[in-house]
Amino acid sequence: MSDRTIELQQDAYDLRLQINRLEEELHAITTPAALSTQLAQIAGARRQLDQIQQQLNAEPSGQTREPILSLQSHSPQPVTRGGVTRGVETTGLEATVELKMQYVPTAIYHLLNVETDPFVYGRVANRSAKTRRLRFTSYIEGYSARAVDTVEIPRDEQAELLQLPTLFPERLQHLTELTRATLNVLVEDLDGNVETHKTTPIWLLARNSAPLYVRDPSTNGWNDLTRYLGAFVTPNAPAIMHFLREVADHHPQKQLFGYQEGQDVLSQVRAVFDALQAVQLTYVNSTVTFNPEESARSQRVRLPSESLAEKQANCIDGTLLFASLLEAASL
Repeated sequence: MSDRTIELQQDAYDLRLQINRLEEELHAITTPAALSTQLAQIAGARRQLDQIQQQLNAEPSGQTREPILSLQSHSPQPVTRGGVTRGVETTGLEATVELKMQYVPTAIYHLLNVETDPFVYGRVANRSAKTRRLRFTSYIEGYSARAVDTVEIPRDEQAELLQLPTLFPERLQHLTELTRATLNVLVEDLDGNVETHKTTPIWLLARNSAPLYVRDPSTNGWNDLTRYLGAFVTPNAPAIMHFLREVADHHPQKQLFGYQEGQDVLSQVRAVFDALQAVQLTYVNSTVTFNPEESARSQRVRLPSESLAEKQANCIDGTLLFASLLEAASL
């Protein structure tokens, strides 16, 4: 790693700290002029960070980035079976697999679409003289089911695959910290011969970590996941449904009608506000989540039921709690 690269990485780190500080100060700003100035400073710092990131991407790293799995003939460690190399010369196959997310956003993972937000990308080219049938499998050991695709590839053609193994919900219930896990990738032909079985370490984000962006390690670009923040709105949680009784007590008619004809919606929204005010929630700005490699940008989030139970929330916690109560009241 060159001195220039180290210097750029330090500049990027300092800018991230500056951006975090400026964003935290937003909560205390009360005037439109000061807010506009602060937002402009944040935007300027982000532009500088983007420019530095582009320079880092252009810097020679001194090493070639390899996909997490390679059966190509130039692979430094070709797969062997009984002392015989199973590369493109012996199998007639060129297989490449790329990891699309090194940090798995467990809180919203179930909402991801394999076509737009895949976890694993695979490409297999058939260089042999006959049609080949292959099974491609990926899974997170101990945390997911197996994603399986079977493909038939004619000679001199290739197939591309996208996979998003389904996580086991019960395994995520107690995932409250950043956790290390292992991704398994298996490529085999339908005669039972294993072409390769490769493992690679990944990170599982805590279930209370709201992912804003995750880095694609194959392109070094950022994937925007902010559209999935609605996953933290939980109107059907028992604690939310139970609290609706408190909300109704703060309505002049002691009832909640939703959008029924002739009913005043604003008074129902006011009842939600008054009920939450009576709880005396305390503002606690606990937003930081640990990320050792800056490959995910996320914020700690309390579930609405947790905000009620703990009687504390930050801005996004309060927004999610209010939205959950409104939806539970059919508003």
